[in-house]
Formats: sequence, C-alpha cells, structure tokens
Amino acid sequence: MILIRIRRYKNMERERYKSRFMMNQVGFLPTASKLFTYCGVSKKFQVNRLQDLVLTPVFEGVIHTCDDTYGIGDFTELTEEGIYRISTEEGNSRCFIIGRNAYGTTARVLTGYFTWQRCGDDLGWNGRCHSDDEIIFHSGERRRLAGGHHQSSDLRKWAYGTSIGIEGLAEYALTEHPLWDKGGLAEDLWHSVKYYLSLITKEGWMLDCTWVPEGYDKSKAGIGYGDYEFSWKRRQYFESPDNEHTHWQVIKVLSLAARYFAETDREKSEKCLEGAERIWNYMETEGRQMHDYDLPLYPPLGHDGMKKMYQGFYEGSALRHASRAIAACRLYLVKKDDRYKKAVFEALDALCRLQAEGDVQSNPASACFWESPESSRLANNYYYFFNINVPMAFADALEIWPDAESAHCWMECMCRIAEQHVLMSGHNPFGRVPATWHTAGHDIFAESAIFSFSTETCPVKQQNMLGKIAHKGGIYEIACEDYSFCYNLDLLATGVFLCKAAKLTGCSRYRETAQRQMDWLLGANQFDASSVEGVGYNQPHRGVFGEFFPPVPQIPGAVFTGITEESFQEEAFGYDCEYDMTMVGWMLYLIAQVQME
Repeated sequence: MILIRIRRYKNMERERYKSRFMMNQVGFLPTASKLFTYCGVSKKFQVNRLQDLVLTPVFEGVIHTCDDTYGIGDFTELTEEGIYRISTEEGNSRCFIIGRNAYGTTARVLTGYFTWQRCGDDLGWNGRCHSDDEIIFHSGERRRLAGGHHQSSDLRKWAYGTSIGIEGLAEYALTEHPLWDKGGLAEDLWHSVKYYLSLITKEGWMLDCTWVPEGYDKSKAGIGYGDYEFSWKRRQYFESPDNEHTHWQVIKVLSLAARYFAETDREKSEKCLEGAERIWNYMETEGRQMHDYDLPLYPPLGHDGMKKMYQGFYEGSALRHASRAIAACRLYLVKKDDRYKKAVFEALDALCRLQAEGDVQSNPASACFWESPESSRLANNYYYFFNINVPMAFADALEIWPDAESAHCWMECMCRIAEQHVLMSGHNPFGRVPATWHTAGHDIFAESAIFSFSTETCPVKQQNMLGKIAHKGGIYEIACEDYSFCYNLDLLATGVFLCKAAKLTGCSRYRETAQRQMDWLLGANQFDASSVEGVGYNQPHRGVFGEFFPPVPQIPGAVFTGITEESFQEEAFGYDCEYDMTMVGWMLYLIAQVQME
C-alpha cells in the first residue's frame, strides 16, 4: 500500500492546484459587478450561501461561452452580504464573500508592506539599514540622506518608483479612515516624505542616486557586486538632478501629504507644501530644459536599458503635459493659487491636441496619444508613466473644474480613453485591458529596459494589430500588448481612472471594467493566481536575485509587477515576479475608489 501511494505521487502532474473557477479570490462589494471565468464544459452554475455549515442555493445562472476554453458567469444580481461558493456539475469554487467592507482586510495587509520596506528604521524587515547614507556637496555641506522606503525585491529606493507607491498610499489615507489605523498610515507617509524633502536642493532640483554603494569597482566585482554584504554599504548620491518624472511625481506626493497633515500637524503640512512649491518653481524655469536624461551610474545587474524609460519626457511631450497638469492640480487643492489653475488648463489643452481622435468602436487606436507633435512613437508605449498620468490628468481636472471652458474637450478625450478600455476588455475572457500600445516599428521597449525572467526568456511579445491612425502626413499601424513589464501597475491605474470616469459620467460600464482589473490581480486570470502576497492563492515564487543577504523575505501585502506562464516555471524561481511598491500603493488607491461606490 505504501509503495502504491509513493508511485501514485510520483506520477502526479507537478503543478499547483488550479481551480476551474477563475475569479476574485477575496470577494465583492454588494453592488459591484460580479463575474467569474470558467474552464470546463458546464453551461449552468449555482451560487450557494454558506451559513452554519449548510450550503443553501440562492442564485442560478448560465455560463456564456467565450472561446474553446473559457466561459463567463455573471451573478451581479446577488447583493446580500454573506459567504458564498459557486458550483457546477464539474466542481466547486473556493469560498468568497460579498460584503460592504470586502477589501478592508486586504487594504490592511497592503499598508503593512510600507512598514516592512522602511529603510533606516528599526521597523524595516532587516532593521535600521543604510542609516549612514549622505552626500557632501561641492560647497562642503554635509547632508544626511537616510530614510525612505525600499521599492521592490532589492535595497534600492528609486524616487521615481517609490513616489508612485506613496502617492497611492496618500490617496488611500485621504479617502479612507479605517478603524484599525492608529497612526501607522501617517508614520509611513511621513517616513517617506521627509526623505524626499532631504533630496531637494536650494535651487529646487532633486539629488540623483542609482543605489550603487560607495567603492564599487566593476573590474573587480565582475557580475553584480560579488559580495552579499556590499549592498548594505553606504550608497553614492550625485549632485545632479534626478529624472524629470521624479520631480513631477514628488510634487504630487508632497502636495497630497500637505493636505493629509493639514488638520493634524500644521508644521509637517507647511514643510510639504514648501518643498512641493520649490520643486514646482524649478520645473517651471530651469527644469523646462530637462530632456534625454541618463543615469549617472548604472547598477550592475539588469538595469542596462533604463535610460529608455525616461525618453518620453521633454518640452511638448504628452508625458510632460500630463505630469505638469496633475502636479498643478494637487498643488491647487492645497493652495488655491490661479497660477496652478492656469498651468493645468495650458497643459491639458496641449495634451488634447496629441490624441489621435476618431471613432473608438471602429478603430480602438484612435484613443491613443502621440508622444509629441513630431514623434513617431505613442505616449501609451511607456509603462509606469502613461497610465498614471495621461488619463488621470483629464479625470483629476474635471473633478476640480467640471465647468471650465475647455471641460468639454477634456471630457471627450477622457471618454475616448475609457471607451477604448471597455472595448478592449471585451476581447478576452478575463476582462483585462492592454498594458501598452505602440506604433509598429517604433516600440521603444522592443528590448526590455529592466531584467525580468519572463521578458528575457520569452522575447516574442504577445501583441495584436489594432487599427491605423494618421500622423505627420503618414499612416501608422498600431499594436497593443497585454503583458509588458510591470503591467500590474497599468491595470491598477486603469481601474482607478475608470472609477473616476464612471463618477464623472455616470457610465456603469466604466466601473464594471474597473472591477475586472481588480479581479485580475486577485485571481481572475488563467493562472488562478493572486498577485498579492498573503491575499488569495497560488502566488508565484518571489524574485530574490541573490544580490545580497539576507534576501527580501515574503512580505504580506507585497504586489508582484506582473505574472506570466514563465513565472511558474521552476527555472524562474528566484529570478522573476519582483515585488513593487508602485503596485501596492495603487492597489490601495483602487480599493479606495471602488469603495466609494
């Protein structure tokens, strides 16, 4: 009997358990859209309510065929709070909830990530690390630069990325007031904000750093640092401006923090506003000349192409217009200064002129934006930066100035983007939207900018040709991609944007599509895998990379950059699926928007 069991075990497929019900593994708000994707032959399903160990049928529905593999079930009509399980003749789903605070515990777990990732603090996962980081200016001034947060599965705390995550945390903190928060949100926000303040020079630009420790010598280290301990040493800072995105993004964060602390700590609020305005004044003068940024020193592993990430920021570009508009919106909400209002209107009117235009239903590409008037590239090509800026700029401005003279133009642009998202979400059984778009032959990320096992081992991109648009007297074919690097941020930002668009227009389809992006990250995907560590099931092995020891531990609330088939291959273990604070913060932002329903 024992031998038979061993033999039977050896013959089993070496594959994690996958449910045939691919759905949000946490649950749903009562009035939310409630869909699941099904892999099987059953045509009918039943939802059962679990109470006192008894399953009671409460809803029956039909599974509508999508393709040869998947179908979709819809039980949106079910709104009563409770614990539920779906069944077909082929099996049962996991249990999930319908409740008014369905994502409360998820949000609580997510916020913990920021505490675990503190740098220079006893509460960080490896204690008070990098507490001696500093810079000595050419003038002789010595400035301490400890603090902030590590961004991902390494010890780097890129200001361009951590500030995206902190923006999401701040938006959540301003909207939600959870009973479990006893000051932790404020502490993590301030821990990051005071670090950003330390990076601002008297001229208003922000110091640069690429997280390479002092004393690094590539000729001696070889691949990487060649030493587990080296990454824990003091890092080199540079007396030169960081990239343009970082400056706009930190203005947003400091302005949000100024609002957050306004009623509880006036001194902190004023420091945040002063820092934001100092950067703004620089960006409106000398900073306007920023372009073609390059890293002053490249980290040794996996960052060789990073310069490409920032190529979309320059005078007249869509990314600059949108970033400037949002930064000005955030400042205006703190300090009702007409110069910020004027800047928003100028930037958005210029941004409107960069949209391709046309009928989205017949040509989805018509909602895309050119990188600039003379560029052959699309602004939509930039992961990290497009979706958190361009669509959001219109929504944020419309929330503040719905009756502005140009509001109808902003609304048209916003609705084209939203309609494109809804249309594209219907092209696949999971309801997800594409991550990026690019003109054929002009994909700036044809080769990845940052190492990922998935992109390195599967270089053939999954893309669809979706329309043609005219520009500069020519016709460009447009392609979209489902899985670009860090696509989870694109999905989350799309969800936030669609929630805002739904509120501004009253269109329920926008909110339904936003829900599908949330569902994807929480398990409604072909991998039956949650992208959140400690929430849901079947998470892939996290990236650890072997650059330092001890490695980043499993952190509850961490969100992966994105998952693909390659993420679950044994060869990928340790090389793929990096944590990223940007996704953690924007998942909190999306939860806050969804719970406004």
